[in-house]
Amino acid sequence: MKKPLLYLFVAVVSVMGILTACEPDNNDDDDDIPVVDARLKYQGVWNCTESSTMSYTVNIAVDTVNSTQIKLFNFHNLGFEEFSFGIVSNNTITFPSQTMCLGTRTVEGTATMQSNNATIDFYYTVNDGVNLDTIQAVYTKQSS
Repeated sequence: MKKPLLYLFVAVVSVMGILTACEPDNNDDDDDIPVVDARLKYQGVWNCTESSTMSYTVNIAVDTVNSTQIKLFNFHNLGFEEFSFGIVSNNTITFPSQTMCLGTRTVEGTATMQSNNATIDFYYTVNDGVNLDTIQAVYTKQSS
């Protein structure tokens, strides 16, 4: 009579081992969620209107070398051959101090994407070594 109980015990332990081995790992739940690049909503053609009522077009592109940056061509209407870079964190862009125009201008500032993903509010400075311009601008998306 002891052998049937031993076989039953071995069978129960084996089934429990199989069932727990097939239990899903909770750490893998996030593997199926696609990662969305926060920079993509900034990419496209934007109309910039500065507080001085000056208006011009800016092209924003995703930086293919740095996964946190975007490039803004014609930033501050300095020409499409010039670009400023911004570091994206969700709805915020930070422009660390950087030089443009062969080192003749230093720019820095911040920007915030509005909830409609079609408007960005910019606050930045441009220093040409003589004048320090403080700029408030609104970018309105024209196309992706």
